[in-house]
Amino acid sequence: MTDPTGNSPIDQARKSKWRIRLLILLAAVVVLLAGTELFSRYYLGLGDPPLSMADPDTGYISRPNQTCFRFGNTIHYNAYCMRSPDFPAHKSDPQEFRVMVLGNSIINGGAQTDQSQVCTSILQRALGDKLHRPVIVGNISAGGWGPLNEWPYVKTRGLFDADVVVIVLNSNNAASRFPAGPVAGVDPSFPDHKPCCATWEAVTRYLPRYLPFLGPVGSNEGYHPAADDALATAQSSDALGNMIATARAHGAKAYVVLHWTLTELRQAAGEKSGWLPPRLQTIRAASQGAGATGIISDDAGAAPTDYRDDIHPNANGQRHLAALMLEQIAP
Repeated sequence: MTDPTGNSPIDQARKSKWRIRLLILLAAVVVLLAGTELFSRYYLGLGDPPLSMADPDTGYISRPNQTCFRFGNTIHYNAYCMRSPDFPAHKSDPQEFRVMVLGNSIINGGAQTDQSQVCTSILQRALGDKLHRPVIVGNISAGGWGPLNEWPYVKTRGLFDADVVVIVLNSNNAASRFPAGPVAGVDPSFPDHKPCCATWEAVTRYLPRYLPFLGPVGSNEGYHPAADDALATAQSSDALGNMIATARAHGAKAYVVLHWTLTELRQAAGEKSGWLPPRLQTIRAASQGAGATGIISDDAGAAPTDYRDDIHPNANGQRHLAALMLEQIAP
């Protein structure tokens, strides 16, 4: 017999089986997508990147007043776009001691470093224990920054009543340049909005690193260091000198930290004692010419185990940086 639609019992049974199979397939896809999302968000730590924004002064900067959780780490930016705790723009206690540290991804730490392990957070705790007075340490930084980004920040936003200013630079900063075009929202490393989900971020931002044909992974072309160009070197040196001069004009001590790459550390093993990489020599000369209070070379006591790649310090390296700054600042 057939039903009113003309289907035999055998046809009805076949259609019923296909419906069941389709429902099972759809359920499996939903479970797979949900599992991938949970894995990406809670195991890989994706879906909540710190956001950047365009800035007319610095070119690009981290968005203020944001707290993110990424790769198991907490990332917080205060109202002044610093990777630091919240604090008022001016001292509320005459005993308060303030340090403003300027730099790039070296001191920022990125999403791979928890807020508590960033060198400025360590320095704030150590100074408080040593000086027995209220201490604020500001972390004014963004990945890829150099003197041409840092000086405009100081010029337009000030130094927040700092008693000490520390500028951390590496060889790339000897001849850095201002972004040639938009960075925030253009370079995948500096998103300006949250992804729709963690899985989408994994596919669009990180999968292209392993499958390049899927799209760009963040070339940083707009703010890579210039070649050994006389104009770029002069502009960077002038910006560094302006930061030091401004700090001194406000009664603050100004220190410059020369950060060595792992390659430079290894190269030093084959050089004479006291050797300094050429570009760090340029930065040292500009710092001395501007009247820096002191120059700290962070190769002292540094080890390969302090790096997570050629340039960026890991948790050990962040502690090493904090210890070097503490040694100079605390007295």
